[in-house]
Amino acid sequence: MLYDNYSAALNGIALRIVGSSMIADDILQETFLKIWNNFDQYDENKAALFTWMARIARNSAIDTRRLKSFEHNRKTDSLDSTVHIGESTNISTAEIDVNKLLEGMDSEHKKVLDLVYLQGYSHSQASEQLQIPLGTVKTRIRSSISTLREKIKQDKKLFFGLLLILLMLIVHAL
Repeated sequence: MLYDNYSAALNGIALRIVGSSMIADDILQETFLKIWNNFDQYDENKAALFTWMARIARNSAIDTRRLKSFEHNRKTDSLDSTVHIGESTNISTAEIDVNKLLEGMDSEHKKVLDLVYLQGYSHSQASEQLQIPLGTVKTRIRSSISTLREKIKQDKKLFFGLLLILLMLIVHAL
């Protein structure tokens, strides 16, 4: 039941970080093994079930991405600008255009979000990559989250699309 309801969303999280559907499938399998083996550690008072599982998927994907063998074999393809949403989310649209969601946000904020949440960089790695102070990276992330929240309030159609993105942001903030 967990796999049927959450596999698409968790696979999407891994896919956005590693950029390869084959590797994302492996990470998804590893994620569900970790969930099965560590379910006794889940505390509903600390996080929702999906948030806990998404954190496991995200951390597994980031761990895979940081491996030297992954970096060696990694292709330099650009990121796809859409987020794929699985059937289990009951959203009528199959894709959400990330560029539309980030419309109106300045390029510095977009770069930080791309590095940290779509490519899996740590805050300090993003700081080094962009050659800006760590505090600036964190400030831009907080500002970007506020901007995304305002977009949700203004356009309820974006709610479900942003929900997936915001869940990833919240998981990272925990």
